[in-house]
Amino acid sequence: MMIPVWAKNYIRPEKVDIIITAIKKTELRTSGEIIPILVRKSSTIGHVPLIVASILIIIILAIDLLTLQMAYLDMYYFWCIVNLVLAVGLTAMLSRFDCIRRLVTNSSDQASQVEMRAEVEFFEAGVRNTKDATGILLFVSLLERRAVVLADKAIADKVPASTWSEVCDLLVSGCKTKEIEAAFANAILKCGDILADHFPRQHDDKNELSDRLIIKD
Repeated sequence: MMIPVWAKNYIRPEKVDIIITAIKKTELRTSGEIIPILVRKSSTIGHVPLIVASILIIIILAIDLLTLQMAYLDMYYFWCIVNLVLAVGLTAMLSRFDCIRRLVTNSSDQASQVEMRAEVEFFEAGVRNTKDATGILLFVSLLERRAVVLADKAIADKVPASTWSEVCDLLVSGCKTKEIEAAFANAILKCGDILADHFPRQHDDKNELSDRLIIKD
């Protein structure tokens, strides 16, 4: 499986198989159809450079005032150019870090955008297309370090949404430790424990969704 460059710090190609194995093992116990999806980000980040640049300009101006560099009139334009180059360079560098992007993005905005992206992927991955409405999506967005579990109607009717909090915790933990493949595998097996009682595998059960990990930007 081809792993994008941005994902290689979190998931290793040689370990993707443990996710597939977990799906197959789980679907031997339940009629639920599980699709894991990993995306780079869900939130818009166009505002990040603007906020970072504003903060840097304030800091640089404060330093100028404290050091009285701007008091030397013959050096005024020189320091203006230096400060501008410094601000632009630091903005370009700092805006690339996920930790900075999270820091300057409202937490509630992150949560809502991750949920909206998860809903889109739920439909695009065909999770809604199972015969008995037993599809389930395990969605992880790396930038925000957030996870969402979306279950189709049959499962949602029997399993309260709060039940999936432990599954989400496993997935978020994998984001923080950069062991996504193990987190997905453990989360999928946990789904099996939850679904086995309500949706045991039937003798005529068919594998309606392919057993794979989906990775998107």
